[in-house]
Amino acid sequence: MLRFIDSQLQEWADQKEFKPLLLRGARQVGKTYAVRELGKKFDNFIEINLELNPKARDIFVADLYPQRIVQDLMYLTRQKIVPGKTLLFFDEIQIEPKVIQALRYFYEMMPELHVIAAGSLLDFAIESVGIPVGRVEFLYMYPLSFLEFIYALGETMLLEAIKNHDVQEPLSTVAHDRLLALIREFLAIGGMPEVVHSWVLKKDADHCFKIQQTLISSYRQDFNKYATRHQIKYLDILFDSIPLQLGKKFKFSDIPGEFRKRELAPCLDLLATAGVIHKV
Repeated sequence: MLRFIDSQLQEWADQKEFKPLLLRGARQVGKTYAVRELGKKFDNFIEINLELNPKARDIFVADLYPQRIVQDLMYLTRQKIVPGKTLLFFDEIQIEPKVIQALRYFYEMMPELHVIAAGSLLDFAIESVGIPVGRVEFLYMYPLSFLEFIYALGETMLLEAIKNHDVQEPLSTVAHDRLLALIREFLAIGGMPEVVHSWVLKKDADHCFKIQQTLISSYRQDFNKYATRHQIKYLDILFDSIPLQLGKKFKFSDIPGEFRKRELAPCLDLLATAGVIHKV
């Protein structure tokens, strides 16, 4: 599926002077897919998943010299890494925060090499090691927007109508009614890429809802990765309660049960750091 962030990634790749890129965003919003699509534009694309490849993590233990790291990665992957022709992608870097620190030295010592790093719980790793200020660029990726959703459905004429519409003039009744119908679909299906892809192919709402439940379960399983044991029950409560308060001001007092703000507030911040919620 076409994502608007694709053009931003291409702009980054086309720059004469660029910095290593940190791609941030919640789990399953399409970060890895977007980078792989960009990788098709390079002569060579090397993906290193630090969760799946413990040997890759070991490469960063000795030191952070990019020349040595690249040499060891070539031994590991049996592929050449050529600055200007290779896109090097580190995925799930929250597993090894030293990769974040190494990005600074890629910028300083190998500035011609295109490097992207991503991770679903990346902001927690950033909190622990800090950000190489001025040495790294950032992009944040979200689920599909409504415009991306209607494009995925093939509604290109409606997309053009929105793009070219004069806000001082009313939209045609036919276009307006069709967009309202699509918004109803969007509110039910949501913007998670796997769910939208299923909807485009099958138009089976039950199947989409099953995928949604699987995604929800994976988000709950992540609680153990960034919360203490006693906080998990509060995360569960917030995770269930927040959707019920959407569209109005969020209040801790509207959460059923005898809970104190000092117990819930830190867990609300954890969900925000994980990208599960966004404070407005």
